Amino acid sequence: MTKHRPPSLIDGWLVPEARPLERHESRVAAPPPQAYEAIHQVRLAEMPIVRVLFWLRGIPHSKEMTLRQFFSTPPFLILEEVPGQEIVIGVAGRPGGLGALLSNPEEFRSFRQPGGMKAIANFRVDAEEKGALISTETWVATFGPLARWLFRAYWLIVGPFSALI
Repeated sequence: MTKHRPPSLIDGWLVPEARPLERHESRVAAPPPQAYEAIHQVRLAEMPIVRVLFWLRGIPHSKEMTLRQFFSTPPFLILEEVPGQEIVIGVAGRPGGLGALLSNPEEFRSFRQPGGMKAIANFRVDAEEKGALISTETWVATFGPLARWLFRAYWLIVGPFSALI
């Protein structure tokens, strides 16, 4: 990533093939614990554009799900968490597909299927003088030239809308 940031849990999940896709941050006038809780409790019903994007991408969801419930539902996995500070989420499979059904973080860590990919993302909250800094990063690792090409094609279409999520 081009921005400097403190060491993060996501760093431990990045394989040599990983490359950054996005980083976003927002300052809020709320204490860090409250900001962290808000990230997890926001419902997809409050994000109609996100629901449309999930629908277009064929990602199963319910508008009543919280963000945490959504990222706790296969094919997504919660990989690691420091409650109140950071959560790391992953999905692995074929580029543009719904993902492999991996059952635990160690399966995710060892996933390197030729033609496959891994996406790793986080939500992080850091204390600031007047509240909290909420940030999110997304990285992708592709395994093999075909996966790299397929992911680039997929991201060309999906990437411009991803920041809305």
